[in-house]
Amino acid sequence: MPEELDPAVAQDLVHGVMGFLPLTRGNKVLCTKPQLQDCMLRLARDAYAMGYLSDRKEHSSGVAARPAWMDIRLDDPQDLVRHNVRLRPVVVRSLIDAGYRRLGDLCWVSEYELRKLFYVGRNTTRQLRMIIRGFQAGPPGASVRPE
Repeated sequence: MPEELDPAVAQDLVHGVMGFLPLTRGNKVLCTKPQLQDCMLRLARDAYAMGYLSDRKEHSSGVAARPAWMDIRLDDPQDLVRHNVRLRPVVVRSLIDAGYRRLGDLCWVSEYELRKLFYVGRNTTRQLRMIIRGFQAGPPGASVRPE
């Protein structure tokens, strides 16, 4: 895991969570303590997700067997339907255009990075996380195949 957060990424994170705070006409923040705490909690979660998930990606690259669900192709509608993955076509196109070809590619992407994509918001990122968690919580060993 990196020692220090990249300043550009940190700036993006701060701008992302600042959008949840109410602004006055002079771009001053006027909020309650719970609103500020919620904003800081979102910032911490996003930063943690970015670092933690990138660390897991580095450590799992040498694993000999990986679950079959990770190879579900996003550009194959029949494959998505066969595995009960329901995503809007515009979201699938946006994911593919961003370079995500398989469902397993989305395991290590933070919600913040996903929300930067066209037509991917909080509900869609939540839906993607629920899909991935559902596959991860499946019967152990049932969908594992060696490479």
